[in-house]
Amino acid sequence: MEQTCRNLSTAVLTAAILTWASVAAAATITLSDAIDRALHLAPSVDVAAAASDMSAADVREQRAPLFPTVGARAEYYQAPGYDQVITNRGLSSGQLTLDYTAWDWGRRQARVRAAEYASEASRLGVAVARAQIVFDTSTAYFDLLRARAEQRDLQASLERLTRYVTTIEQLEKSGRAIANDVLKFRTAHDSTELALDAARGNSQRAAAALGILIGEPNQPDLDIASISGVPPKPSGDLAQSPVMQAANRAIASASSQIEAAKAERLPTFQVAFTTGFLGVDPRPAISHNFGGSYDGVVSIPVFDGGLISSHIDQAKAKEHSATAQARQAEYLLKRQIADASIRYDEAQRQLDLLSRAQPTADDNFALTWTRFLGGGAVTMLEVLDSYQQAEQLRLQRHDQEFNAREAVAETNLVFGRIQ
Repeated sequence: MEQTCRNLSTAVLTAAILTWASVAAAATITLSDAIDRALHLAPSVDVAAAASDMSAADVREQRAPLFPTVGARAEYYQAPGYDQVITNRGLSSGQLTLDYTAWDWGRRQARVRAAEYASEASRLGVAVARAQIVFDTSTAYFDLLRARAEQRDLQASLERLTRYVTTIEQLEKSGRAIANDVLKFRTAHDSTELALDAARGNSQRAAAALGILIGEPNQPDLDIASISGVPPKPSGDLAQSPVMQAANRAIASASSQIEAAKAERLPTFQVAFTTGFLGVDPRPAISHNFGGSYDGVVSIPVFDGGLISSHIDQAKAKEHSATAQARQAEYLLKRQIADASIRYDEAQRQLDLLSRAQPTADDNFALTWTRFLGGGAVTMLEVLDSYQQAEQLRLQRHDQEFNAREAVAETNLVFGRIQ
């Protein structure tokens, strides 16, 4: 009995889990949901984050020489095979040492600043990677919306044409239409059916592209929420773009490297302190030979075969490269923003024109179709032409909405906006 109850409980729990999973899978995905999922799954964000962690560790490495180093050592040495006049018979020591560079003309501080600027650039690289994922996901989302909308319109058009073909066939039987009219409508019907099949393929590809980004692969019926209208054109300061900020940090890092390289030519002052036990045998060394020492060293390079000069030239070359890359990035971003702005304005104009032209085209077809049914002087070619014009305008609206939304997403990408 107990085993039966346990099996029943397990079955109920399994059924509840499966039901919950099916409900969760069937939940409608919004654009914000898709972006959140993509940001959590994107490997490029992890790569950028790892680079940022590496840069942060480099900052700690460059900051360490600003502090003294403390070490401990113990040694017991015997050389019975050698002359005691030379070896002093042996050595026992246990010492604590402290070393510190007291003055180096700012070389260490310059290296720390260079590492900090590089670390800031790496953190901005994470923001750039996240913005790119947001753009890719948004574009895939908008593409799926467009494909689904075109598929719905073509499906509706195919159903309308099916009814029109039936009507024309009835008119042919009554002698009010000829066989050529029926063939023309059937041809239009077949062309629309082909376009609908292509639209289904586009929709499946768009769903696959979005599904891979958000962790829902192989989901051709991915349920996404519709979006009404087109968002306003965004604006912002190009200097706030993470790409430009990272480029400026790279220039600052290279300038600090130049300072550090030039400081290599100047003298440095180092001090060292030791304390502990030092003697021949361990017992008397510990009992009677506790002491300490201090040391100060001033060093200056006299001849290095051009090593320091090469370090300076390398740092200057890095600064030159960073400056050129910043100018190149600014040029590309300005061109990208200008192109997105033009595409957005063009799409808005097209949408305004379509809003005015669509009712006219629909009315024109309705009037032409009515005149044809009423026996007016209207040919079947004129009827099909007016119908196809109206349908093309309806399909063009989806393309222009996609163009406007893509332009907005691209502008947000330039400014590094996540939402």
